[in-house]
Parts: sequence; structure tokens; C-alpha cells
Amino acid sequence: MYMFLPFLIALLSSISIFFGKKRTGFWLWGLLLIVSLVWFNYHSTDLLNLSF
Repeated sequence: MYMFLPFLIALLSSISIFFGKKRTGFWLWGLLLIVSLVWFNYHSTDLLNLSF
């Protein structure tokens, strides 16, 4: 996954809400929520091998 994707979706969502396209903004916000949860699940399933 690309690291900039959640930030890009958040930017597009805020811009669309700012310009009055609330329906598009809310759909993008929902997409941002889904992408963030999937990305968290993808990265949080591995064990951390920490050695101190």
C-alpha cells in the first residue's frame, strides 16, 4: 500500500466538504475510514521481535 493514500483521501474529503460537496466528502471520509482500518489490520498482525 502507498503511504500517501490516507492523507490524499483526507485532503480530497476536506476540500470537497469545503466547496459544498458534502455527499462526496462523506463518501471519501468513509473510504478513508475503511482504508485506515484495513491498513491497520495489515500492519498489526505481525509480532514485534524486540531485543533489549
